[in-house]
Amino acid sequence: MKEHLEFGRTEQKQHTRSRILMAAHRLLESGNPLTMEDIAKEARVSRATIYRYYSNIDSLSTELVLHLNLPNPDTLITKYKNEPLDTAFLGIQQHYLNFILANENASRKFLEAFLSSSDPQLERGQNRISTVRKYLASQDIELDPSVQEKLVRIAVLLMGIEAVITSKDVCGLSNAETKETLEWALKMMLKGCLKP
Repeated sequence: MKEHLEFGRTEQKQHTRSRILMAAHRLLESGNPLTMEDIAKEARVSRATIYRYYSNIDSLSTELVLHLNLPNPDTLITKYKNEPLDTAFLGIQQHYLNFILANENASRKFLEAFLSSSDPQLERGQNRISTVRKYLASQDIELDPSVQEKLVRIAVLLMGIEAVITSKDVCGLSNAETKETLEWALKMMLKGCLKP
């Protein structure tokens, strides 16, 4: 896809790509399953055109989540730079949970695409883990390295689509209850790790 965008009428190609992604987003938000044919029809482009941009539904789903303004690690680190660890972690968690709940169908589709893909280039959760690790690296925090790594892992878990799916689908929680429960879990973890 990248090579296709770099040659020829790049502005028109970017516009077509945006139309495809917006069509996919509309279909997801209306609860429809994503197929390349349906997206092409919704975007009013040919099937051949959509395949010039995306080789399959997995690559399109991955791009869609990124297109939806995933929280930026550097922006979050700057925002919470001078905050205590617990305030920063809970704030970062809120950004990710708000993003997921506002884009739940796309986030679920991304997870589905990841789990069914054999593409070694496709990565999941890197945005979250790099945000948490970069924040910790920017702070002067005295934690045992093994405790710090466990804290990173549990924090990432408690701010992802995986935890949202479990909270909603298995526990039957609403969006508000999901956020409240995941916040509480992270608070308890931080409380345990930061005991004097």
